[in-house]
Amino acid sequence: MAPRPARQESGAPDGRPTRRGFLRLAASSLLMAGCTRLDESETAQAVLSFFDRWNHQAGLLLDSPYRLARTYPRSAVQPEQMRPNGSVVTPGSQLIQTPEEEWTLTVGEARLEKGRMAQTYWKDEYTLGRLRRMPALEQTVEHVCVEGWSAICHWKGVALAGLLGRRPLRPGSRYVFFLCDDLMRSARGMERYSVTLDLAQALHPQNVLAYDYNGEKLTSEHGAPLRLASPVNVGWKSAKYLRYVWVLNEDMGGFWETQGYPRYYGF
Repeated sequence: MAPRPARQESGAPDGRPTRRGFLRLAASSLLMAGCTRLDESETAQAVLSFFDRWNHQAGLLLDSPYRLARTYPRSAVQPEQMRPNGSVVTPGSQLIQTPEEEWTLTVGEARLEKGRMAQTYWKDEYTLGRLRRMPALEQTVEHVCVEGWSAICHWKGVALAGLLGRRPLRPGSRYVFFLCDDLMRSARGMERYSVTLDLAQALHPQNVLAYDYNGEKLTSEHGAPLRLASPVNVGWKSAKYLRYVWVLNEDMGGFWETQGYPRYYGF
């Protein structure tokens, strides 16, 4: 579930400074004191990118991608605590409306060169009906939001690892990019919500592409017709309104990652 967009350009969705914002302050003291536009310099951007990559790699080393999140009995669900953050409740945001019978999920693998699509290796299309006919994964787990709240939810859907495992992946493919049908406002204007996971994170056995929530068909406020539900990542990584899942050789970042949030934000 995507958090509400930041009201301050350099802040987090809940108003707290991001790690990148903190690093900007540190870099300004150490490298170029007195420069009011430091964060736009090539030197500062290189420093920020270094610490972002370091944080990502350190997180992956300290937290095994195969450690399982705690599961709960089905009776423990907390629907009253699950907030419908994201485009449906954020003024100025938009949702691309597609009739369910026309909706498809595109799953593919491609090679990028400097952020641009250079070659598509394969691409599959899934209707919602086809996904529902596939073996289902059900689990009752905790959804944890960066804003400080959490909710125990029951999800049913298709295991992401199983879907990606239907095709052999190339050795150079290291990231999974999720592109959604909700448009959020950023400093760059309106753009589709997106998230990137490291391939090892994406293949975690508890990541589910969910079409049911708490025993009922997923509703629009919770990301219908399909969303990612990842109990081992912070809530804004569980992208809603999914439309594309691409396995890539380059890290495309995501809506919040490109605004200063760390690429690794697991538990």
